[in-house]
Amino acid sequence: MKNITLSIFTGLFLLSVGLFLPLQAQQIEAEDLRPEQSEEDRKRLTDPLPGEFQFIGYSFTRTTLTNVTPVNDVLQGQVIGRLFGRNSTETVDRAAFYTEQRFVPLFVYRPSILDGYATFRGLFKIDYTWGDQAYGVGNNRGGAISGGQINLQTLMANVDIRPPDSWWNVVVGLQRIFDSPYDPNTNSLELFQRTGYKLSFWGTQAVGVSWFARPHQAVHARLGFFQLWENQISRDDDVFVLMADMVTRPHPRLELGFNAWYLRDTAKGAGGITVLGQGLTSQLSEYNGAPRLRFDGTNQRYEADLFWFGTNLNYNRNFVNGPLAFDAFAIANAGNIRPVDEAAGGDISVLGASFNASASYRYGMTNNDRVWVEGLFTTGEQNPGSDGSLNSVLTGNVWGSPVGIYSAHRALLLFPDPQVVNRYYSMVHDISNMGLGVTGGSLNVMRDLIPHRFSAKAGAAVAYSNYTLPGGGNHVGTEVNGELKYNLQVFLTLGLSAAYVWTGDFYDAPRATSNPEFMPSNPWVAFLTLSWLMF
Repeated sequence: MKNITLSIFTGLFLLSVGLFLPLQAQQIEAEDLRPEQSEEDRKRLTDPLPGEFQFIGYSFTRTTLTNVTPVNDVLQGQVIGRLFGRNSTETVDRAAFYTEQRFVPLFVYRPSILDGYATFRGLFKIDYTWGDQAYGVGNNRGGAISGGQINLQTLMANVDIRPPDSWWNVVVGLQRIFDSPYDPNTNSLELFQRTGYKLSFWGTQAVGVSWFARPHQAVHARLGFFQLWENQISRDDDVFVLMADMVTRPHPRLELGFNAWYLRDTAKGAGGITVLGQGLTSQLSEYNGAPRLRFDGTNQRYEADLFWFGTNLNYNRNFVNGPLAFDAFAIANAGNIRPVDEAAGGDISVLGASFNASASYRYGMTNNDRVWVEGLFTTGEQNPGSDGSLNSVLTGNVWGSPVGIYSAHRALLLFPDPQVVNRYYSMVHDISNMGLGVTGGSLNVMRDLIPHRFSAKAGAAVAYSNYTLPGGGNHVGTEVNGELKYNLQVFLTLGLSAAYVWTGDFYDAPRATSNPEFMPSNPWVAFLTLSWLMF
């Protein structure tokens, strides 16, 4: 099965890349372009060579006021997942007030003796809540008096092989796994939020090998293998994913992308995050708001072969050729799920689809002077997998947390907001909406009050569940939000954000909350942020 799948992916990838011929780049020295310049002018115009060792850091501080809090004391340090779900988050009749801090250092080593052939990158993270804990060991804790907390997390450690003057590079090791063909080592997070599948399927780190290619100036391609879970090394009980992606530009204003992914899950539920486990029958899926299958009997082990096939487009990205921009994607997931225990029932066929579209209009002088609207639709069913089929959308949130981080909508509570440290939750945390499917949208108006210095945004978002839970309705919630951002200096930004959500009748259903006796009130949040990107 592995050899057949690899052959199919390799054939598709080579066929797509073979449609384009690489360009011969001409190397022209600066001295030939401006022979009349003096030696002093040439030195002034020449960029200094980067050092062998580079540091890039990101510091983020957030002070929050909200009526949302986890009621389980064990989960106070780090809360991820669906709001009002198994992470025990609830609305309370008082305000929670706290400050969190994050520091993310990136170290890059590019030895000159190799002439840029190989680069090592290491990315780490330190998260804590002020006053949380001291003299202990554990992620996402610290900040109490005297400090002394051991809480360093490894996010990335990889080797980038890039032969001089080549049109390709290979990244080996722990790296970012995004649902777009662009190289995450050399492109900003904002690019991935606006291209491909907007990180709604894959937006995290994983260990593996990625081959990034640019055989033509109008083509970007990625072929990757990622090992998600490795259990007993002598057994076929693992989870891995193969990814083939390409984007091309048939017209200067238009980008077209295509993808084909294959995931093989033979872990039978083994491994996973703490006691939550991982996979389609795990508590992790339910925790993240993804579909959770329940077979007949007590044996919930299974094996699965899953595929994703999709396409996406982007018109006039960054408003280079006018004030109108448009992007969209359509992607289907298919496959087969096989329970290990025959008493659990027969095989389950998988077929789900996701659709997203966004239109933007720039009405002012900067790209922040714009208004945009975005819509999302995903298929689902009332009881995923109960009739021998699964028509829900599957994302990486089934196997890890957090993985699918759809955030282009710019909502703060209804859909996921990435401006977080330890507490990352939302009402529709996975685009599958618990496997029920979702129809939603957002509208945002942004303005640079002082160009490139001070901006304001007002927005709204709404979400409806395509299928209901017993006793509940379709309306998940409606949000209004606003943000102010002020650039104190270059890459040093002060922000103020706030949101209020009217909770819908979806939560009238006992299964919509972790506590059937709990009825959520309207959640709200206000927070102040200070972010600094250091070079």
